[in-house]
Amino acid sequence: MNLENQGSMQTGEPADGAVKVESSLPSSAVLPQLAALHSGRPAQSGPPATGGELVIGQGIKVKGSIGACKTLVVEGELDATVEVESLHLLEQGVFKGAATVVVAELAGRLDGTLTVEGKLTLKPTARVTGEIRYRRIVIEEGGELSGDITAMSGQAAAAPRDRRPGSEAASGAGRR
Repeated sequence: MNLENQGSMQTGEPADGAVKVESSLPSSAVLPQLAALHSGRPAQSGPPATGGELVIGQGIKVKGSIGACKTLVVEGELDATVEVESLHLLEQGVFKGAATVVVAELAGRLDGTLTVEGKLTLKPTARVTGEIRYRRIVIEEGGELSGDITAMSGQAAAAPRDRRPGSEAASGAGRR
């Protein structure tokens, strides 16, 4: 990655499912954040370990796929496919894409597909649109939810829906 002291940072085009990162912050502000991600331990070989927290800070745009972290906090912009345990979309955060999580606490804007295998919480500033599936939900006064909304029961959380004409899902049968 080539970081020069310019007004933005880009890693280039994603390859092999890599994440593309853009920032409107000067690299002098980005470099310390990148350095903080490395705890002084040498890079591990093999598949990434799951665990830890990934924070996409304000002013940062990320595009790609995220799955090797326990907690994802989005304060910037994320356009991705995400599979994490816990998703926290802060008030300034914007998420576009698809996410499968156990717990989601949303205060920002989400447009896409969201499957919450546990509890979905919408804060007063949340604006959520798309195909949303959840087991339990809390919508605080002011929170907005629109689109294809389904409360899951004992069914498999990530089961794909059949969109063929004449199918139960396409006709809207079974919607709550």
